Amino acid sequence: MKIALISPIEETVPPKFYGGIEWIIFYLAKFLSKKNHQVYLFTVKDSPKLGEYNIIPIYSHSIRNIEPYKSNLKIRESAKFISLFATYKIILENNFDIIHNHAGWRFLLFQEILNKKIITTLHGPLSISYQNIVFEKYKDSFYISISNNQRKDLPQLNFIKTIYNGIDINDFPFQEKPNSDRMLFFARFSPEKGADLAIKTAIITKRKLTIGAKIDSSDLEYYQKNKSLLENENIKFEGEVDKNQKSYYYQNAKLLIAPICWEEPFGLMFTESMACGTPVVAFARGSVPEVIKDGETGFIVNSSNDDIRGNWIIKKTGIEGLCEAVERIYSMPEEKYREMRRACRAHVEKHFTVERMVDEYEKVYQEILNSKR
Repeated sequence: MKIALISPIEETVPPKFYGGIEWIIFYLAKFLSKKNHQVYLFTVKDSPKLGEYNIIPIYSHSIRNIEPYKSNLKIRESAKFISLFATYKIILENNFDIIHNHAGWRFLLFQEILNKKIITTLHGPLSISYQNIVFEKYKDSFYISISNNQRKDLPQLNFIKTIYNGIDINDFPFQEKPNSDRMLFFARFSPEKGADLAIKTAIITKRKLTIGAKIDSSDLEYYQKNKSLLENENIKFEGEVDKNQKSYYYQNAKLLIAPICWEEPFGLMFTESMACGTPVVAFARGSVPEVIKDGETGFIVNSSNDDIRGNWIIKKTGIEGLCEAVERIYSMPEEKYREMRRACRAHVEKHFTVERMVDEYEKVYQEILNSKR
């Protein structure tokens, strides 16, 4: 198959630091080309070529961390449409079997005039009203969800399949016994990811916490509001870290804490952490009940008494539930804790590898090519 992969332009593919979507696109480009497909990756010019795929530059550079795009969202929006128009022109002049859109709702606007078979993987939430106007208009297009929970806001879309994100487990080696007793928080420093709740849990339980977090310009106010929490002696703030640093921290953490306060569509940090053997404590929001096995690869906690999503092992809710889950892991006998770490790795090997993900996408591509639509 001749496959076009359409990437956002915020980050390089693969990303240098933060960028979950970009890792998934990179894995698809690399592993699909290994299976002898002709893969054309539409991305920014500064993306490194780390496989047999072809790079088609659609913008001169990644834009998330440079001015004026960093602070001016309107200029960033203009850049996105410039890149998509460049993509449109190239696709119009070439004969691709499959166009796999990872750039979201904007690219759907070109669908009718391209008259090609386009499949869109939805990487974000489906609760944003101005985006949903476009999704509704193109509801009969082909869509892939990355968790079943993600579908609930727009169940009328033509979902072909849920395909869970996969990771290259070779990049996240298993470690049965960590060399640290620190908790870990790896996500954007934002209210959606619950950074403040993670810190407060560490302070209440008197456990040490390492934070590896990117601070977006849109989250600066939140960061300033909670900055004083970072001054606690048990809190270590590392800022944004690269892939190798991230893997090291995962391997050597007691647990990953993820008190998410939004409907997380997937959350690569869950699978990355479990691949290294590190269990996860998380609120029962978004994909969490689909990705984490309560009591086996960590603990799931209901976020409040008003939002009960399951009869989990931990009966307390909110921050009290987080604290109980954390203490339960710290109080485990050594062999039981190691058993949980082994279960984490086995769970990822069975359900969340890049090979499994690529195989499922390949099957969906073929189904779409064989369809009459």
